[in-house]
Amino acid sequence: MAVALSAACLALAGCAHQEAAGSTSVPPPATTMPSTATTPTFPTTVPTEAAPTTVPTASDACDEGTVPGTGTWSEHSVIAGTCPQVLDLAADAGFALVSPAPSDQGPWVLQRIDIDRATTESGPTFSTGTLAVAGGYLWISCGRTVAGESAGPLLCQVDPATLDVVRQVQLPPPDEPGWGADVLVAAAAADTVWVGYGHTLVHVDAGDGTVLSSVPVTSGTVASVAVDPGQQVLYVALSYPTVSGQTVDAAVLEFDARTGRLLAATSAHSAVTDSVAGGILTAVPGGVWVSFRTGMLGETIFLRQSDLAFVAPPSSAREAAQPDGVFAWIMSASTIYGNGALLIVNENGVLACADPLSGVIRVQEHLAAAQGGDVAFLAVEAASGQVLITDGNGLQSITPPAACWG
Repeated sequence: MAVALSAACLALAGCAHQEAAGSTSVPPPATTMPSTATTPTFPTTVPTEAAPTTVPTASDACDEGTVPGTGTWSEHSVIAGTCPQVLDLAADAGFALVSPAPSDQGPWVLQRIDIDRATTESGPTFSTGTLAVAGGYLWISCGRTVAGESAGPLLCQVDPATLDVVRQVQLPPPDEPGWGADVLVAAAAADTVWVGYGHTLVHVDAGDGTVLSSVPVTSGTVASVAVDPGQQVLYVALSYPTVSGQTVDAAVLEFDARTGRLLAATSAHSAVTDSVAGGILTAVPGGVWVSFRTGMLGETIFLRQSDLAFVAPPSSAREAAQPDGVFAWIMSASTIYGNGALLIVNENGVLACADPLSGVIRVQEHLAAAQGGDVAFLAVEAASGQVLITDGNGLQSITPPAACWG
């Protein structure tokens, strides 16, 4: 393999695109399909068809972007002209949902980009463009059952090697009219995944598609989900919840990732309520980083595990003048955790590596070539110290200075 990859995905920048809970209940068993099944018939999807070799539009706006230039952060192209949304180390491939027409409305054809051979294969077509990799599978929202608007979404579980749909998992109703068709997925322990949508969190066994439990969110809409590297803690970002009787723009919840038990929630006066909606999460050992817009501007902050108190970055970093701020930025930013470091890149062209608990910057570079472009992190390969990113020009590998890894 030209570059060793690990699975990761962060929405918010580039081609990527994250109250108290009630008692846990167990819904009826999931609707499954035999693992030998070919492309199923979905009520709200377009029949499978061959996609052209070159697809002009990728899900979540894979627009023309800018690649970080040379400097202390060395960079090289892995595959030019392709923009994967997620990477999978085990499958040695990148994946994207792309539109055969030059639009951002779909339908979306699932494509696999082989990293070694730089070849592209096409699979089934879906009506939505949300894609995740977790528990050894690809996960794509594939509409609703014929039961209508009161039914829960169908979640398609796809084999990354063959692109065959292994099964459809029938999820519980979201208890929110007009919630949309997208679902958010994060890998958890024991080959399970957590799925978030509407007012609902669902724990699913990736081995057989069984719905293990369902946890209702009493207020707010799920905007992002993330599980910590130890797979013990589930973090959930909410849009427009009511906290202590007060309606706020955003909140973050912390759950036990094994049981779904609520452990902590941000207060109505938390720093996350500066957001105009729920933020995007990157979980690290000991807490979670939240990136959110406050309008045209945005910021990235760290909340401590166990009480979700704000602890980083220091106020001087939050108030840093544009365009040199790391944690305060314009329009968009992308973060990822790996190899003991938090990496952040923002639309100001700032690329930095920080201590994941304190936010102290270990190494930083202002890349003029990246300013104004959407660059998104996809993976960190610990052994080589390489970081995989994507933008409209293709899949790239950057190697931060050794100081990045502490």
